Amino acid sequence: MRADIVIVGSGVAGAHLARSLAERGHDVLVLEAGPRRSRADNLATFYANPVKGPQAPYPSMDYAPHPEDGGYDDFYVQAGSDPFIGAYLRLFGGTTWHWTGFADRLRPADFRMKSAYGVGEDWPIDYDLLLPYYEEAERRWGVAGEDDHVWGAPRGGVPYQMPPIPRSYMDMQVTAALERMGLHSAPFSHARNSVIHDARPACCGNNTCVPICPIGAKYDASVDAMKAEDADARFVTEALVTFIEIGDDGLVNRVRLRRPDGSTEWVEGSIFALCCHAIENPRLLLNSAQEGAPDGVANGSDAVGRYLLTQANQDSWGLLPDPVFPYRGPQQTAGLVEMRDGAFRAERAAIGTSFMNSGWSGNSDATSLAKDLIDQGIVGQALAQAINDRVSRHLRLNSSAEVLARPENRVELADETDSAGIPKPKVTFSMDDYTRSGLAEGLAINRRIFEELGVDDMQSNDPYLSNAIIGGTARMGTDPRHSVVDTDLVAHQHRNLYILGTSAHVSAPVNAPSLTVAALAIRAAGHIETALRSARP
Repeated sequence: MRADIVIVGSGVAGAHLARSLAERGHDVLVLEAGPRRSRADNLATFYANPVKGPQAPYPSMDYAPHPEDGGYDDFYVQAGSDPFIGAYLRLFGGTTWHWTGFADRLRPADFRMKSAYGVGEDWPIDYDLLLPYYEEAERRWGVAGEDDHVWGAPRGGVPYQMPPIPRSYMDMQVTAALERMGLHSAPFSHARNSVIHDARPACCGNNTCVPICPIGAKYDASVDAMKAEDADARFVTEALVTFIEIGDDGLVNRVRLRRPDGSTEWVEGSIFALCCHAIENPRLLLNSAQEGAPDGVANGSDAVGRYLLTQANQDSWGLLPDPVFPYRGPQQTAGLVEMRDGAFRAERAAIGTSFMNSGWSGNSDATSLAKDLIDQGIVGQALAQAINDRVSRHLRLNSSAEVLARPENRVELADETDSAGIPKPKVTFSMDDYTRSGLAEGLAINRRIFEELGVDDMQSNDPYLSNAIIGGTARMGTDPRHSVVDTDLVAHQHRNLYILGTSAHVSAPVNAPSLTVAALAIRAAGHIETALRSARP
């Protein structure tokens, strides 16, 4: 196979890049390690799977394995003090199949942490540079939001494409308590339809956004991948790229892929783009060590795999005196406004606290509740009534904290191999005191909220690493000695190699990263088009 532009990965970055280039008439080939599955197939798997975690609808294939619920220590070789549980998919459309659906821009201050607060690192780009690409990404997705609540990211008067997703009854009860405390809530912006949009239905409140929207009201990258196909981009699934070959001129010549039957073949191109998330991007680069790239492709700085990013979470929950009726609507529709940005970030991490419409899920679901009640001798109709009473009064608050990028938090290749014969990712991660201080402040506020709602025995768990956020590992920068790609996402050492997605991000603040991934991919398409033109007579 051959194409002018060869893209590895069909998630948010790969789909937007492929669509942008194919719609401009370019020859695009996308290689996806995993299978192509219908929503109906994924739903059937979810219903049949007794485990209802984020990976439940999406089987891990031996020819292209990904982490499985309850099996993170089997997938990752853990080498740090904090277990790493980052979840991602190998599938046509990528990991947005099971994302929450937050459609946030990063805040201007998020791009200049060092300048503004004296901690972390500044990005080599700023908010204004990304503004037109944010707007284009939002037009493609369709975003439901309230124009008065932009979560710190100025919109310049450009409205959201759809009205906001309605807040839940539970949101309003928490909001009333916050107002008595002098605090505030606001509705989230969603890549989730509040009305029919782009031939997809409006959200009907199934409350299974993670792991799957059963009706397609929530955007996922298969939407843009299929639009890229409509523009004649070619997609090849079940094609695991295992090696990148570098020529004597320092350019990428071709990549080698492996089929499910173990056969291999080479794919040639003029420009190559890695879009396979923040674990698989460095894993592929490191696995491609060769003469001329002895430490791995694009790794002259020894930064490939380093500066691994995630977020840290902490849950607080309690049983309220009166019903608030969770388990309705999207899993998160509103959150606490305070603690997401401000001068305090010089001392402790920003915190994003969400009001969880998914109740105590993950802490005490209806199955374990039923067993506890049966052990107390409650059976029959009394059992049903007791379950309904308890579940209707569930409240959980989730606080997520940013972490600082540190070189010692990293992905390396392990000595063990996975089912496809590729070295497993070895992950070293330790949570910093900056993050723990932020979570401690968030926990104190959550305790006050529960007390205001009449709960004096709030429960909480220990801080743990996020399942949803993975970043860093091929960071963007202007100094080739300390970064992997430049501001256009071109590898410093290989000028026809682009590395996209959260792996290029310099930080992982509490505003979700997916819209930034899409915006940067759309921007990179323009740079690739210019590079192709300049290379041709």
